[in-house]
Amino acid sequence: MQSFSAMNWTAISYTTVLLFVLATGRLFPQTTDLSKVLINKDTVRILVTDSGLGGYSVAAGIDSVLSANKTFRHAQIIFCNALPKANFRYNELPDAQTKANVFSSVLYKMQNMFKPDVLLIACNTLSVVYPLTDFAKTTKTPVIGIVELGVKAITDSLNQNSGSCTIILGTETTIQSAAHKDMLIKNNIAPERIYTEACPNLESEIQVSPSSDMVAGLIEFYLDEIPKQNENKGDTKTFAALCCTHYGFAKSFFDRKLRGIYPHVEIINPNDEMINLFAFKGVTAAKTTEISVSVYSQAELSAEEKQGIGKLITPVSSRAGESLEKYILLNGIF
Repeated sequence: MQSFSAMNWTAISYTTVLLFVLATGRLFPQTTDLSKVLINKDTVRILVTDSGLGGYSVAAGIDSVLSANKTFRHAQIIFCNALPKANFRYNELPDAQTKANVFSSVLYKMQNMFKPDVLLIACNTLSVVYPLTDFAKTTKTPVIGIVELGVKAITDSLNQNSGSCTIILGTETTIQSAAHKDMLIKNNIAPERIYTEACPNLESEIQVSPSSDMVAGLIEFYLDEIPKQNENKGDTKTFAALCCTHYGFAKSFFDRKLRGIYPHVEIINPNDEMINLFAFKGVTAAKTTEISVSVYSQAELSAEEKQGIGKLITPVSSRAGESLEKYILLNGIF
């Protein structure tokens, strides 16, 4: 049998690897109530990671939810950028296993440094490669990837709307892995209802300046490619899934362009699904709550990145906006 270290996407599907990881208990089952794992803790430490700052919207959203619900007496929300250095791109590494090896090393360092109660991979690219990591085989920390959450939201929407279709938008790694498509088909969604479009370098441009003309132009270009593969426009209900955590920062651009192509389109943002994991229902709230948000990055963040993302984060969580501006620069940890 071929070893996991030698596998690539031509030899094994994402779904097959995911099932192996679930069987070993290393990936936190999405159907499990997260509140049952965390609610008895006086202090909870939540680690959110992404290859860049897209997933920081998840950290800010969790702060907003916990602040409103007063679920814990103390909550530490830690965001750690998984990029080893500035201008490093996982999508430019040669294969899935190389990406997994780099990410695995980063995960071990983060686990040792922060000792989280739960680890959220707020990145579709890294969620796709996570099952191939050595970390996935050894960690006892509950790990939640965003791919499974996105697939559930898409499945529910398609099942509730007969004849509808979905467009999955993501990075090259995410789309090439066929992770979302494989899992949707496993959920009995017909393949002809699923369309995909890779958007190379879009996440990097959003990271630098989410409201720029370059971002708007790239979105226009990539979305113009979709009608060529999808002839079922017209009155069809279409669910456009933003399967890269960066894309939510440019949602207005996506929305404007999509509505010009599909009269009945609805955007699904899996970031919201991850945030809502912490909107515990039927849980007695604490009388007071103390929440801290901190940002760590070994890749130095430019003033433009901090300002562009910070402007969108601050209305959700002023605490997260301030923490991004005062982020902690790691030195040679990864």
